[in-house]
Amino acid sequence: MFHKVIVAFDGSEQARDALVLGATLTASDGELIVCCVHRFRTLSARVEPSAPDLDREQAEHCVEEATQLLDGALRITPLLVAGVCGALALQQTAEEQHADLLVLGSSHRGAVGRVLVGSVTEETLHGAPCPVAVAPVGFHRSPNRPRIGSIAVAYDDGLQAATALGVAGKLAAETGAHLQVIAIANTATPLVLGSTADLAYSANVDSRVQMAEHDLAAAIASLPSGLRVTSEVRRGLPPEEILRSSHGVDLLVLGSRGRGPLRRIVLGSVSDAVVRAAACPVLIVPPVVETEGAAQRSSDTLAGA
Repeated sequence: MFHKVIVAFDGSEQARDALVLGATLTASDGELIVCCVHRFRTLSARVEPSAPDLDREQAEHCVEEATQLLDGALRITPLLVAGVCGALALQQTAEEQHADLLVLGSSHRGAVGRVLVGSVTEETLHGAPCPVAVAPVGFHRSPNRPRIGSIAVAYDDGLQAATALGVAGKLAAETGAHLQVIAIANTATPLVLGSTADLAYSANVDSRVQMAEHDLAAAIASLPSGLRVTSEVRRGLPPEEILRSSHGVDLLVLGSRGRGPLRRIVLGSVSDAVVRAAACPVLIVPPVVETEGAAQRSSDTLAGA
């Protein structure tokens, strides 16, 4: 599990979802940092929509409330941070604290059991310096304390997906969870004009399926022995198939896409679509997790170091 986890907490229902997910993903000997961002005295929350809503006194009350909500099994550290932008303050805090994981809640507009990023969550995701987990709406209301018994990970031959698979595999090894690896042969092929259009399309799809099967077999072989793993190649559009995989699992792991600074999350079209409609918690992994700094600590933690 993760050893140094930051949970963004403002006392809302969505923050409670994040708190429970953060506790679920924190190692028994790890540290759960409850971070509440409050505004500077001179800043009105009405000036900027992403500005913190709480003043310092409210923030102090929030972190005290958060520590009381957990059962005391974890080491909890309250942290108050002043800022003019909630998202930027959370990113900077994660970097300064060398966090292994940052946990956020969904938008209050989302349906129960679904992930739907709100404005601050989305802004925090883009550019986060460590893996980010997003809790679905109502997660803290689960009748039993949530556990990670099944993990799905979307895989292709890209570096981001390989990194996500490594993190998912290490999580599965530590939790004993069943790991489901999904490779998707994208059938969204441009139309081919002429009498050979159908044949060309069929050959293109078959080629993509074969490549996905080959890449998936190599990926499974790279995982630690002893894991409970199933794998599947699906045909279709990646966002739709990944969202379908989010049903019936406890965690969905994705690599981030797009061009951006190394070790920073930059959502591409697929990951952006998934964090708006997933049916379970989503863990987004930045490129090249096995590098120096917080990302390296995250990898070492999951490996049991």
